Amino acid sequence: MASIEVITINGYTAFEDVSVHVGFNEAAGSFSAKLAAELGASATNRIFDVGTAVTITTNGETLLTGHVDSKEPHIAAKEAYITISGRSKSADLVDSSGKHETGYFENKTPLEIGQAISQGIGAQWETDQQLEKVEQYKLQQGESCFRCVEKLARQQGMTITGTAEGNARITKAGSKRQAGSLVEGQNIKSGTAHHNGSNRHSTIIVRGQRPFGHGDENLQIEATEQDGAVKRMRPLIIVQDEDTDKQRARKRAKNRKDRAAGNALKATIVVQGFHDDAGQLWWAGNLVWTESPFLDIAQDMLIESVDFNQSDGGSISTLNLVDPRAYGGEGSAGSGNQSGGEWNMG
Repeated sequence: MASIEVITINGYTAFEDVSVHVGFNEAAGSFSAKLAAELGASATNRIFDVGTAVTITTNGETLLTGHVDSKEPHIAAKEAYITISGRSKSADLVDSSGKHETGYFENKTPLEIGQAISQGIGAQWETDQQLEKVEQYKLQQGESCFRCVEKLARQQGMTITGTAEGNARITKAGSKRQAGSLVEGQNIKSGTAHHNGSNRHSTIIVRGQRPFGHGDENLQIEATEQDGAVKRMRPLIIVQDEDTDKQRARKRAKNRKDRAAGNALKATIVVQGFHDDAGQLWWAGNLVWTESPFLDIAQDMLIESVDFNQSDGGSISTLNLVDPRAYGGEGSAGSGNQSGGEWNMG
């Protein structure tokens, strides 16, 4: 692990403060920086004009590839500085409307649809998963590239995350793991846990019907999931507005139960530096064993987002963690879990 972490933006290092944010459920990362105008106000303004392409690195490793969105020079009697902020190249996929000659697709994967409606945009769609073909899809007028692909990917249990290179990746939570662990008394500088079961229900019932066909199998579709960790009677009924069938209703009920259980356990942990025990960058979407008796956590957690910050006080990473079930992974019910018993599936 490097003893000194240095963030650079296009080679520039004269920052009073710089932060980079990457989130697993965010298609574009973001950054902000407070610049000392050591090259002179005019020169510093020019090199960080709005729209400037930037590559942000730490000790040679890429954190973010994107553009400056905004710039705010400030001058006073005893101080002068410039603040800039921006996002990954994939922000253009989030902000831009999809374009296609017909807007109609048959038997295409979410990746293929995304590529077809985003032609000409600098950021690219990619995936590390095997995606299913979508039977039919019609692009809505003005619909953004991201919104189109995100809802299709979500139906397959996938999440869209931004890459360090500025692309948008269709992926699944927990496919990679950080080296080592986050352990109270060892590498956790500070931490806060959030145990909240207010969104969990004892029974989740999904009901719907098909727009065609007849008989109970088409007109009275119902699927039920039980959350054994909820000891009180707290039923939830979800009515599917769109076309559904028994299998899709069952999947939605299970996803609703798992996501609520996952989001019931979150934590925010601060560590020194930007790397784990093996010198790998902390990164959103990775799993890490987290153990803190005071926070009442002893299980694998998913890194939902990371904030890398460099200032006069040094370099720290703020890790926002969540039970992996929030993204369809295995969480506190998994092997080795010793977190508070109320967070188990039951």
